Amino acid sequence: SFNTDLRSAGAFITAGGLEPPSSAITVDATGEHTTRTPGPFVDAREYVGGFWIITAATEHAALQWAEQCSSALQSRIEIRALQEGPE
Repeated sequence: SFNTDLRSAGAFITAGGLEPPSSAITVDATGEHTTRTPGPFVDAREYVGGFWIITAATEHAALQWAEQCSSALQSRIEIRALQEGPE
């Protein structure tokens, strides 16, 4: 129902679920040699299980969608804006 409402409002861009942190591989190519380590970047009790990317004209509108999403999931959620692209 939440996804249907997003689509009907023209706010839906994309969404997806994520595999559990145990399936992660952490890649570090910041030094001379690249390392690939099985496991998550950070061990945490809570983790991101999925995401929605939506378009909203204002922060207020985005927060209203977030409230509906939290209610539909019966879970806390985090909301963040995408960074602006490079010029």
